[in-house]
Amino acid sequence: MQAFSIDAGEFERRARRSEPTVAPPAADAADPIARHIDATFRFARTLGADRDLASDLTQEAFVVAWRKGKQDLAPAALAAYLRRTTRYLWLQTRRRDRRAEAAIAALTERRWLERANAAGDQHGTGDELVATARQCVDRLEGRAAAAVRLSYGQGRSRPHIATALGLTPNGVKTLLARTRRWLALCIRQGLRDDCDE
Repeated sequence: MQAFSIDAGEFERRARRSEPTVAPPAADAADPIARHIDATFRFARTLGADRDLASDLTQEAFVVAWRKGKQDLAPAALAAYLRRTTRYLWLQTRRRDRRAEAAIAALTERRWLERANAAGDQHGTGDELVATARQCVDRLEGRAAAAVRLSYGQGRSRPHIATALGLTPNGVKTLLARTRRWLALCIRQGLRDDCDE
C-alpha cells in the first residue's frame, strides 16, 4: 500500500491549502500520517469501499484532520478521529450514490414510459419501440447493414468484421459509430412520425 508520491510536509501544506493531494509514504513511527495511514485505509476497506474509494476516503480523512488541527492528538485519539471521519465520509458517499441511483432509476422509468406512450404502447412493454428499431435496422444497406449484422447479430470482433468488409478495424469502429448515430435519429424520427399519425 506504499505507492504514494509526496512527503508528509507536502501533504500537510496541501491539506492546509485545500488542494487535492496524495497520501505520503510512511516515513517514521513519530509521523502521525505514517502511523495511521494503513489502519485508516484498512478501516475504509472494511466498511466496504473498493480500493480506489478507500484511498480517496483515507486521503480526505487526513485532510479533514489537518484542517481541524487534529494532527497533534494522542495516537489513540487521532486514530479514533480518523475512523469516525472515514466512516462519516463513506456514509456521505453512500447516501450520494443512493440518491443518484434512485434519480437515474426514476428518470429511466419516466423516459421509458414517455417513449412507450409516444409510440402508442399503452402497456409500457416497449414492443412499439422494438418494432420501430427493427424497421430502422431493416432500412440499412451495404456495409452498414453487414457491420451491424456481424457485430450485434453474431457478436463478431472488429478485426473479423474488418476482414469480412475489406476495412481496417478503425474503419469498422467509425462505420459502427456513424450507423448507431443514424439509427438513433431514425428511431427518434420514427417515434415522431408515429405520434403525428
